[in-house]
Amino acid sequence: MVGTLRNFSALFVSFFFVFFAACPLFAYEIEGEHGYVNPEEFVTGELNIAPPSEDVRHPKTEDRLRKFNLGLKRLGIPEENAPDFFDFPLPGSVSFEEVSEHFRALDPDGALRSYLELGPGGVSLFRDFFSAGMPSSLLDFFLPFRAEGATASGSGDSSHLIARLQRIGTQVKQGLYDHPLAGLRVVIDPGHMGNEEWDQKTGKFVSVGGKTVSEGEIALSTSRLLAGELEALGAEVILTRSKNEPVARTNLETFDPTPFLNQYFYNSLDSWMRPYLALPDARFLSSLEGAPEVKRAFAPSQRTQFFISGEDLEARSRIIDEARADVVIDVHFDASKSNALQDSHNSLEAYVPGGVRTGETGSRVVRSHHLKHLLEVRRWSESVSLASSMIQSMSETLKLPLLNRPEFLTAVRVRDGVYARNLYITRRNLSALMVYLECLHYDHAKEFHALAVNDRIGSYQGETFRYPRRLEAVVAGAKEGILRYFRELPAQR
Repeated sequence: MVGTLRNFSALFVSFFFVFFAACPLFAYEIEGEHGYVNPEEFVTGELNIAPPSEDVRHPKTEDRLRKFNLGLKRLGIPEENAPDFFDFPLPGSVSFEEVSEHFRALDPDGALRSYLELGPGGVSLFRDFFSAGMPSSLLDFFLPFRAEGATASGSGDSSHLIARLQRIGTQVKQGLYDHPLAGLRVVIDPGHMGNEEWDQKTGKFVSVGGKTVSEGEIALSTSRLLAGELEALGAEVILTRSKNEPVARTNLETFDPTPFLNQYFYNSLDSWMRPYLALPDARFLSSLEGAPEVKRAFAPSQRTQFFISGEDLEARSRIIDEARADVVIDVHFDASKSNALQDSHNSLEAYVPGGVRTGETGSRVVRSHHLKHLLEVRRWSESVSLASSMIQSMSETLKLPLLNRPEFLTAVRVRDGVYARNLYITRRNLSALMVYLECLHYDHAKEFHALAVNDRIGSYQGETFRYPRRLEAVVAGAKEGILRYFRELPAQR
C-alpha cells in the first residue's frame, strides 16, 4: 500500500504541486516530531491511545520489538540505530536522590520511567518497557549513581558548564568590568520564519483590519535587539537566523523527508502503534497498512509539516550544537488565532526541557535525550533559575502577569511562569542552559495595535531594521533577567 521509501520520495516530488493547494493550515505549530501528543487533544482528553495493559506492556517484550520491527520493514522503514551517549554524565557524578527529585517535572506521566530500571545503585535504559528478567541484549545504557554522602567523581553538568557560568557570575557580581558577560557564549533562536509565505503555512501571524503582525518578524527583531545588548556586555552571540526565512538550507520542494518520516514511526512504539502490537503477526501487518496514522504519514500534504517541524528545527539545533553555547534562548510570542483579536489573555511564560508525556518516548534516540536532561541535574536546575529570572524581570518591565496554571497544554509548572515542556528545541539542546520564551500575546488587542506600528529603527551587524517600540521593554526585561541570574548565582552549587 505504501511502497518503499524510494517510491514515497518520488511520490512527494511528483504529487507535491498537485496536492499543495489542499495542504491544511495549522492554527499552531506542534514543536516536535509528528506522532507526539497534540496539545489540543491532550487538554480535551481525546487522545486515542489504548491504556497500558499487562499483555501489551510486559510479557514477551522481545516478541513485541520483533513485531514492531516487522511492521517497520513492511512500511519500508529501517530499524532505529542505537543512540549516541557521548558526553553523558560520568559514573558517580549524580546521585539517586538528585535524579528522583526531578521526575515530577521531567517525566510527569512516568513515560520515560517505563523504560528504566532505577535504584540507588544506578539507572538502566532499555529498548522497551522494563520488566523483571529483561535480557541484557535490550540494554541501551547504564550509569552507576554516586553513593549517598560520597563526593562527585566526575562531571555531571555538560563539560563543566556550571563552573564556566560561576566564573561569569563572579565578574557580574564584582561590578568592575565594562564587559561583565565576557566569556559567555549565547545562541538566540528567533522562532518561526517571518515572511508571508511561511506565515501562511504555519499560521504564525495575526491579521485584522488591514494590519498584520508576524510572529517570525517580531521574534527576529527582538532577537537582534537582545543580541546587541548582550554583545555590548561582552557576550559572544550567535543568531540561528538573521533574515525572515527558514533556517534550513534546503527548500520545501527538494529536502529529504525520510529522517522525519522514520522518526514518526520510531516514536509510535509506545503511542498509536502499541494496540496493534498485541495482534497476531498477520492481522498486525494487515491492520498496520490500513491504519489512519500510516496514511497520514505518507500523504503528500504531510511534507510541509515535516519541513517546518523537522527539517527546519533540526537545522537550528545543529547550529546550537556547533556553537557549543553556554546558554540558548528561543524567542517566541503567543497567539491563538490568525484572524481575530482578544482582550482576556496576556501573560508570560518560559519553557525548559522536560514534561515528556505518555506516548512521547517510543524512539530510542528521543529516550536518550530525555535521560540526559534527567541525569544532568545541575544543568537543568540552572535552566530553571535562568528562565525564572528572565521571565520575572520581563513581567516587571512589561507589567504583565506570569502564567501560573499547574499544567498548560502539555507542559508542567516548575515555578510560576516556568514550565517543563517537551518541545523539539528544548529536548534537542543537550549541553547548554535552555530558555524558551513566550514573550506576550500578540493577538491581545492592545499589544496587536502596538506591535503593528514599526516606529523605531535599529541596527545589528551593519543592517538596519524597523521594529515596534514595545519590543524594547521585552528586551530590557530579558537583559536584566540574565544579569540578575548571574548576580544571584552562588559561587558553588
